[in-house]
Amino acid sequence: MPYPARLNPYVDAARERAAVWAGQTGLTGPGGVWSQEHFDVLDLALFTALAQPHLPREELLLIGDWNVWAFAVDDHFLTYKAAADEPGAQRFVARLTACMPLDSTPAPMPRNPVERALTDVWARTVPALPAKPRHKLRDAALDFAAANLWELANTRRGRIPDPVEYLQMRRRTAGTPLSTVLPLYARGRDIPAKLLAHPTVLALIEAFADNVDLRNDLYSYRKETELEGDRNNAVPVFQHFLSCSLQTAVDHVGNLMNARLDCFDRLVREELPKLADEFGPDAYGTMTAYVNDLKDWTAGEHAWHPQTGRYTVSLH
Repeated sequence: MPYPARLNPYVDAARERAAVWAGQTGLTGPGGVWSQEHFDVLDLALFTALAQPHLPREELLLIGDWNVWAFAVDDHFLTYKAAADEPGAQRFVARLTACMPLDSTPAPMPRNPVERALTDVWARTVPALPAKPRHKLRDAALDFAAANLWELANTRRGRIPDPVEYLQMRRRTAGTPLSTVLPLYARGRDIPAKLLAHPTVLALIEAFADNVDLRNDLYSYRKETELEGDRNNAVPVFQHFLSCSLQTAVDHVGNLMNARLDCFDRLVREELPKLADEFGPDAYGTMTAYVNDLKDWTAGEHAWHPQTGRYTVSLH
């Protein structure tokens, strides 16, 4: 990891906020996604504080709520996977749109804690967003939730995708669009849409996502395969595709993870500066600051994985 991990000084406030908010929305406790004890072990606030080390307090707490919701969606889907309930999962995803109204239309009464949490964090986020970012944020949240339907379909059919399809979909199931737009809006970064759509920037974001996602797959492999019976993970994907041993598959995933980080770093050093003349110093300066946010996220996520009990607590 070429970038240093830094801890946001408001980490204690983030932990307090996460615990209170998860309880208020019903994500923890009876009928929730987690017990309070399990939620404490996850330490999702530490993830937020490491991934966003420079955010002011209030912005950090808001992004922390979004991160808690995203992890809740991921774990809520375990109930559909266990029951092979595709229709139920499809109904769940379809209702999320109404939880994020783009205008003054009231959201429906939540039917479960995940809907209640989304309705709440959405209502506190969008007043500061213009119309286009509001649409983009909603699309990113919906895309993340809907991508879980692909994993569910694979699980139900016992299907293991090939590596190319898997990597493309993994960026969605990991919520890459959501995790890359939230820091943008939290920081108030105004980057021209044409710059964000530039091939160099798109390649940079994909390399960022692949490194983060593959690292998560290595840490979560045993939890997903042994406890959840889920093979939507790069390790079994490579093992199946290459007909190789488990260790060889792990080595391939690790090598690819590192290669994608090298690619990200090279694009930042060699290709990103070429955009300065095309887009001007102001836009380029904002883009550079945004890339530094992605570096912070990469280093913070790298530091969080060995500290959280999310991937180890039930294995011993």
